[in-house]
Amino acid sequence: MAQSLVYSDPKSASASSQAGATRPYRLVSHPIPLLPPSATPADNDDDGHVLVRFLAAPVNRVDLMVLAGQYPVKPKYTASQSSSTSQEGQESLPIPGFDGCAVVEHSTSPRFAKGDLVLPRDLGRGTWRTHAALPARALLGPLPQGVDPIDAALIRSGALIARLLLDEVTPIHKGDWVIASAGTSTVAQFLAQLAAQRGIRVALVVRDRPEGGEGGLEEVKAKLLAQGAAAVLSESELERELALSPPDKRTLLPKAEPIILALDSVFGHVGELLTGALAPKGKFVLVGLLAGPAATLTLTTQHLFARQLSFLPFRGSEHLQRLGEARADELVAELARMFVDGTLKRPDVKVVDWTKATKEEVEEALELAVATAKGKEAGHVKTVWKLT
Repeated sequence: MAQSLVYSDPKSASASSQAGATRPYRLVSHPIPLLPPSATPADNDDDGHVLVRFLAAPVNRVDLMVLAGQYPVKPKYTASQSSSTSQEGQESLPIPGFDGCAVVEHSTSPRFAKGDLVLPRDLGRGTWRTHAALPARALLGPLPQGVDPIDAALIRSGALIARLLLDEVTPIHKGDWVIASAGTSTVAQFLAQLAAQRGIRVALVVRDRPEGGEGGLEEVKAKLLAQGAAAVLSESELERELALSPPDKRTLLPKAEPIILALDSVFGHVGELLTGALAPKGKFVLVGLLAGPAATLTLTTQHLFARQLSFLPFRGSEHLQRLGEARADELVAELARMFVDGTLKRPDVKVVDWTKATKEEVEEALELAVATAKGKEAGHVKTVWKLT
């Protein structure tokens, strides 16, 4: 039997009328999916299919936005569970999860063989499950042998995004300064590591928190600096630094060297602070919307005419598509090898082992991850499902 963690929109009639339903997330058991006998036109696939067994899958912020109905890409796959409201006694519910690492169990594609490690190439494939039958073209890989599945599960929307931000947005050279918000996020921590290896200096901005104690600002700064960040400051510290005039009075930001690139995963007030840190002709890149889809950023004529700043969005999937399948596979394999040889290290994560946790514990772990993401407390630690 296979297992899938499914989501039922609490606003839907079937979800609200289910007897005893206490949360919209449920871990359900169902038969292992079968490979289709031939390619399906809907997938535009002529390269075969694979049956994979997922080994690990993270709970990303974007996954939580999907659960909240705030993200345009929806899950493409469903799993069935018994329902008292369905005429046939079964209800199909979407399987969330954009990222994960899986091992090939069976393949009708010449690209993959049994035992290969793979990642989802595109979004919406549903990774919060033990088994999936997928088109071969929907997968990245195979990965180098020896990579830890939990490390690998963080590549597609973590290390790979950080690498693309360094490679694809604007020319960045040794000695250049970059500033990034959401400094404790997975992307930011990988960004600091990859940039430091090239001699690029990254200033990470983190949420305000108490100075001392476990998870305090001092501890967070020490950890991020050890990973390769050139500077770490809280949002309040950034605001105070920008208020200093002339800039040579600054103590946390560079005094003379220009910050040429701002990578913002928050938007709103934090995004405005990042624009204030940019040098003339610098680029502001919107990477994420942790402040919520309704957040706004105020621009003035000073930004556009006097300082000539550029503003552009970043969509990792679009950049991957432009690179082409072969180059994307190369980049993923390269990052996987960096995990194997120790030149890239994963951030702290909370691992929930489905083989040891009860059904209720898995559901409660997701409920806690959702509640933490919605809260104002700093220091969110990513949850990763260890599936088999």
